[in-house]
Amino acid sequence: MISSMAILFFLLAVTGAGLGGYALLVWLGLDDLEAWAGGRIAGLVLVALPAWWAGVVGLHEWRFLGAAALVVATVIGGGVILKRKQWRSVLIGEAIFLLLTAVIIFIRLDHPQISLTEKPMDLGIFASLLRADGFPPPDMWLAGEALPYYYWGALLWTVPLWVSHLPLEYGYNLIVGILGGMVGSLLWMLGRRAGGSHWSGLLVTFFGFFAGTPDGMRQLFAGKELGALDYWHSSRQIQDTITEWPLFTAQLGDLHPHLLSMPVACLGLLVAWQAGKKGPKVAHMAFLAVLFGVAWAANPWAMPPTLAGIALLLVAGPDRWHWPGGEGTRRWLAIAAVGIGGWLVTAPFHLGFEPFFQGIKTVFAWTDPGHLLLYAGCLLIPAGAAATAMFGKTLVAEEVVKRAVLLLTGAATLVLAAATGRPTLVFLAAIVVVLVVTVLMSSAGADRPVLALAALGTFLFLVPEVVYVADSYGDALHRMNTVFKAYIQAWILLAIALPVLLRLGFRQRALRVGVLWLAVAVALPHPLGLVIQQFRAESWGLDGMAWMTAGDRAIVEVLRLEPNGTVVAEAVGGAYTEYARLSSASGVPAYLGWANHEGVWRGGEIHAETGLREDLLSRLYSSRDPKEIRRLANEAGIHLVAIGSLERKDFPASKLGTIAEAGEVVLDRDGGMLVRFGSPAGL
Repeated sequence: MISSMAILFFLLAVTGAGLGGYALLVWLGLDDLEAWAGGRIAGLVLVALPAWWAGVVGLHEWRFLGAAALVVATVIGGGVILKRKQWRSVLIGEAIFLLLTAVIIFIRLDHPQISLTEKPMDLGIFASLLRADGFPPPDMWLAGEALPYYYWGALLWTVPLWVSHLPLEYGYNLIVGILGGMVGSLLWMLGRRAGGSHWSGLLVTFFGFFAGTPDGMRQLFAGKELGALDYWHSSRQIQDTITEWPLFTAQLGDLHPHLLSMPVACLGLLVAWQAGKKGPKVAHMAFLAVLFGVAWAANPWAMPPTLAGIALLLVAGPDRWHWPGGEGTRRWLAIAAVGIGGWLVTAPFHLGFEPFFQGIKTVFAWTDPGHLLLYAGCLLIPAGAAATAMFGKTLVAEEVVKRAVLLLTGAATLVLAAATGRPTLVFLAAIVVVLVVTVLMSSAGADRPVLALAALGTFLFLVPEVVYVADSYGDALHRMNTVFKAYIQAWILLAIALPVLLRLGFRQRALRVGVLWLAVAVALPHPLGLVIQQFRAESWGLDGMAWMTAGDRAIVEVLRLEPNGTVVAEAVGGAYTEYARLSSASGVPAYLGWANHEGVWRGGEIHAETGLREDLLSRLYSSRDPKEIRRLANEAGIHLVAIGSLERKDFPASKLGTIAEAGEVVLDRDGGMLVRFGSPAGL
């Protein structure tokens, strides 16, 4: 059983980092409630950055430096909080965070297992960082190579995991919940700024992270039971794409870059909003550069929207839009400083990271408007209503003329949509144009920053209707990742703007309240279904490795104690399966793991190498000659050969027995065996 003290120490480490982040954020001008909401992610960034730079320049004990930074953050933050004595704000912020964290942990209690989908990949990155001597960390699925993937989102959590000695199978699931609490708390503060009240904060938090999609309601009308909704179908709402939304990502438990980078991007928006009120100071620019750089390194897909959101909040002031020239020049220079500084902050990562990128191309598939509304209708309909209202108010004052203009414009839009055969493109473009024009006009007033974010969010929905980022998934799935990464960030941005969009789009209070409650009802089936599933569950837990056999877990426990440089052989199978489980859970690089992902990361040229490695492993596990097995292990630099549940399934027992004869058996327990064929050089 896991020690409850390890969980407590982990939570205290994250909170200690949060104290340091709180101190920094109040110094930057955020109020105490906002500073507490953003403190944890700010503190984790402050702890991870110097530790990472130490690892980059060759300091193998970089985690010790991170631990020292954690102590400093805790002490300084503790002093600040004692001096300020804003206990009410701190307690409210902590209550919000704990409640939201508990909700996400609760809806995952019946499926904590870290298996299938891409969770083994995410687990492997965390495990590799806990063992890494420097950066980039080793590739856990291609021994001898560096990880060719963005790891910064996981790096933020490495020091708290390391100092607490919390087993990763538990830490992984706690991190999913804490991310929900972080993002939800930050959305609450952004909504509070947008709408001016805690009710607005609650509204943004619900629709931004805890709401479902209208497809949940559609499934109910189609005869599905509330406790048996098909969440996977809703996450593939548009053919040949991924349409995840925040709640789905959290309940699935994929600690992917798009989730790990989310609180960093949200905090960047909050700090930029504060900086844009009276103009950014040097301290604002420096910290925004750090946040932008970390968000970029954690998830390159977040780079354009994060920088664009920060830029808009710096120049779309509550008083006016700031063009270059005069006082506005300082704001535009600040944007440049954030962009350049962000790259410099994590420059070694960018210089060493070569994503498999084939350019930006024009799409040859587009989205049915009905399918899009079944994904984000609760956000896009208020955006459309607000755009319509603002269009009429901006152009003409006479009510009769206004109605005529709106009817004619609406008719022209419908005709254009029909003529082009791409109604989604036309309608989204119309909303973006109106929002952009409104933001630039003096009449926008205090709503300008919010409307700027709404314009950016709607634009992100528009992007996959025009272009896509080419990758290795082929023509049929050409928009898959572009839709996925654009939509989930668009969702957050439009949710932040929702209080203002509802107020502008539905000016009569009774109508606005009715629309809001209708939207809540439409968004409730998915979260309610998840709650019902928990009460029907046969078991609950936080152990992400509970699905493993006792023998496989025994192998992982031994591997975690192996020195750096160790290479393990395990059975090879398809991606998104239980194969590569031992290297993923331990961080000890496998001679070969998921070959498919190596191709995605590195391009097709790597398939020749992965093919050779797969062939060697097949011969090693199939040989009846101890000398041949020793030769193959030495040739490949394999130090340990694992014989667990999948190896026993794929290969005859007689041949596996030969492996045991060929080397030194260092583990033989509960059906799990490890056979040693050497040690890393120098040991």
